[in-house]
Amino acid sequence: MKPYIQIAIRTKVETIGWNSGEKLIDSLGLNGELLFPEQVSHNADKFTEPFLGKASCESVWASKASIRANGALLDFYQDFAWRRKKAIKSSGSVVHTSRNTRGQLVPGSISLSAAFSDKADWYSLFKAWCEFFPPQLGMLHPFTGPELSPAERNGSFQIGSFNAALKPDIPNIGWAMFYGDEFSQEVNSDLIAASGFPIERIGNGYLVRVTDSIQDVVDDFPLFSKRRAELKTLFREELFLINDEP
Repeated sequence: MKPYIQIAIRTKVETIGWNSGEKLIDSLGLNGELLFPEQVSHNADKFTEPFLGKASCESVWASKASIRANGALLDFYQDFAWRRKKAIKSSGSVVHTSRNTRGQLVPGSISLSAAFSDKADWYSLFKAWCEFFPPQLGMLHPFTGPELSPAERNGSFQIGSFNAALKPDIPNIGWAMFYGDEFSQEVNSDLIAASGFPIERIGNGYLVRVTDSIQDVVDDFPLFSKRRAELKTLFREELFLINDEP
């Protein structure tokens, strides 16, 4: 399996407005056209609409549909998905924030999986998403080397999942993490900064990196692994599902 980038955000903020869609499409242009979609859809498994510029996505973004459940007709907003087959090959999706039948807020998600490339500024993209989709949780991580082994590949960390929507877990620490909402109280910002880890406050949460450069994960995984293990000791025990390094 080739190295890849995974970005995942879980957010409680409203996502259905087209202004959110415009910001998302604009952010994919931060690297020129390297991450611009070629196709868009409501369904990440079936692409029928060509990407013809930002304006062409408005009709696909959060379009309303209905489903019958327990004898009642319920409205919902359809997902937005995109993909790119040219370099940099990538695909992504937005599952909109919603309310379940009990009236509980179900966080939405924004995700991107892409072939790893040092031509893209992945951190700027992730930070932009953290600013206009304030996360409950967020992760940016390049999967390479030991983390591509068969024994490591099929867990929630590798697919950018935080598991249950209403009670999320943190599988592991990615190269960059965002801890927002109820997870921000898990962050001892002074201790993390004093230990030499890059950290900054954004809105109601903290953006924390294991090292200064994402390239460290690729170029010197043992160093990254050592620093990640050190960073975990600055959080409470059992916060992360994975505690051992590969």
